[in-house]
Amino acid sequence: MATEFDKMTVAELKEALKERGLVRSGNKSELIQRLVENETPSTNESTESNVEFDCPNCRSRLQVPASFEGSIICPTCSTKIDNALAKKQQSPGFTMTQNQISLAVSISGLVLGLVAIIVFFSAFTTDAMCSEEDRTTIIVDGEETWTCDSDEFLWETTTTKRLFYSCCLMIPGSMLLTSTGYSMREKPENEVFFVNADGVMQVSQKPTSPSGENQENFSDSKVANALQAAAMYFGIGMYAMVMVAGIILAILFFALIYLILFEY
Repeated sequence: MATEFDKMTVAELKEALKERGLVRSGNKSELIQRLVENETPSTNESTESNVEFDCPNCRSRLQVPASFEGSIICPTCSTKIDNALAKKQQSPGFTMTQNQISLAVSISGLVLGLVAIIVFFSAFTTDAMCSEEDRTTIIVDGEETWTCDSDEFLWETTTTKRLFYSCCLMIPGSMLLTSTGYSMREKPENEVFFVNADGVMQVSQKPTSPSGENQENFSDSKVANALQAAAMYFGIGMYAMVMVAGIILAILFFALIYLILFEY
């Protein structure tokens, strides 16, 4: 069967052998045979699909050919795994990695925090502080202005409600989501254990790009890690500001009560 190595020159074949740490002596057919015998799944052009799953004991990432039958032994923790049971772990359809779920949680927290900021500032608009039907036009020093003639209590006003939603619900929720999302991140593995056609467990590096860099999902990258960390500090920072403002308001409230009760 023709392989990709048949199209390579002797110099290219020897360079490929050097990269794999193999002997470089012999004619072209021997060089090709040596490469084929030591070929890893990352360069194998076989169309046979593989099944990937996690070891139920140590969570190492394992891989077996779809046609492989029998049991395998995890090279990390030596746990014996029934291959039929391993294949059942494969859930059909759309799946997400833990880091993708973590990133989604962090983004949700960041969006909630931004919405909280919008709701907070909307609490100080004219319509929020006094609805149009409660406004009364008056003349002050010859100039026309309006005053609010509402029967609502302070805690019933739209301003108070929006401040409560943003400061007491959305901002704490944003802090919780961004912190949870960042804490859910796991360090991506650079190695995948797989079973070859002979039933021998081997280890392979993650697929690499032509430049030699690991092909990883964005959720596993350092950029995603930095963005999630920034989102977490954003949520914590907003929550801290709310707490400080709450403490200051509480101090002013009790100071006012003290003045009313003991000074007048």
